[in-house]
Amino acid sequence: MKCTSYDMNAYKLHIIKTDKFKTITVGVAFRRKIVKEEITIRNLLKELMINATESYPDERKLIIATEELYDLKLLASNYRIGNDTILSFRTRFLNEKYTEEGMNKESIKFLIDMIFKPKLDVDFDKCKKKIEKSIISLKDNKIKYSLFKLLETTKDMPYSYNSYGYIDDLEKITIDDIKSYYESLIRDDIVDVYVVGDAVDGEIKNIFREYFKLTTFHKQDISLISKELETTKKVLEFREKDNVNQTQLVMLYGLHNLTDDDRKYILPVYCEMLGGSSNSILFDNVREKNSYAYYVNALVKSYDNIFIIYSGIENGNDKNVIKIINKSFKSIGKGDFSLEKLDGAKETIISSIMASLDNPMGIISNYYAMELVNSLDALDRIERIKKVTKEDIVNVSKKISENRIFILEADNEENNDKEDKWGYLLWKTW
Repeated sequence: MKCTSYDMNAYKLHIIKTDKFKTITVGVAFRRKIVKEEITIRNLLKELMINATESYPDERKLIIATEELYDLKLLASNYRIGNDTILSFRTRFLNEKYTEEGMNKESIKFLIDMIFKPKLDVDFDKCKKKIEKSIISLKDNKIKYSLFKLLETTKDMPYSYNSYGYIDDLEKITIDDIKSYYESLIRDDIVDVYVVGDAVDGEIKNIFREYFKLTTFHKQDISLISKELETTKKVLEFREKDNVNQTQLVMLYGLHNLTDDDRKYILPVYCEMLGGSSNSILFDNVREKNSYAYYVNALVKSYDNIFIIYSGIENGNDKNVIKIINKSFKSIGKGDFSLEKLDGAKETIISSIMASLDNPMGIISNYYAMELVNSLDALDRIERIKKVTKEDIVNVSKKISENRIFILEADNEENNDKEDKWGYLLWKTW
């Protein structure tokens, strides 16, 4: 597998040559500093851009076109890494080696037309309703809701914003607002394009040079890393009551004075060992030994400088669980953990990296990380993960400080369902 990057003046084109797949995958990432007031309109713009184009002016015609392009797949997403918000468009289609000559160009042009020739006034109200539904649905997912409510208390940190958007902002957005923001996206965002598959570099490069028309060459980049949370003398606690079957506990920790190695290699191993899976220390201590929790997991957001523990527990057991979690943190800080736990965590991460290389989007994510944060390539990253020591884990534990807690608890004692449930938080780690 070989990646060749080209400076196309207004954007970068990265072509990753591999014969592992019969498909070609193209990913286009638009990146800028996150602004709270832009979250809602950016989400709405994403929906409108994949809804209709000048060539395919309604959703039905767009779907027919993807079928005619040998079932081309089209996806779009908004996500955040540190201080940056990223709007991503992705397409996957059969390599013309398995269809007919000229289909690679036609498929790539389909994606490019969607980006540069969208019909932003088609189904405007329907797309608005879709965004409204996603915003309202946050309350139904108690894990995500609890996480958001805790992060919201950090005020103007980039992770305090609701990634789904805000109803008040949505109601004010007009078609003219969308068109203006679209022009800003094309003009101001930093853009990277990734192509993965068995295609000729020169042909791919020529297609983008001819059709991918960005004209703003000089764009302002920013530091990706969020500022650190201020330390607190006393852990802040927030509680809310709701009609829930299990108490949701979320604990937020600040990360301080991290080195590049801490951020990229040591903290992921620490997180995996502490609460990454059913083999983790927290799973053993909170669930297996004491049966206090339905699930307990750890999450590190290195470029936000935060660390999170989230757990679904039996109502009334929050104090016991917090005590066990704090004790587990202290034990790791003293080096009171086995090398088997450490090696198991490293093996899990390495397996995850290897699995990502079997998926085109995983490959793009690996190379995008190299572009954004100067990460090592996947195989070199694996070698660095292997070298993480017990001393590294003990040292990085000293850079983690408890900051605040949020507890979503039942509003009546009778609502105590002890059914064994698992919660999974779909939040990308970097």
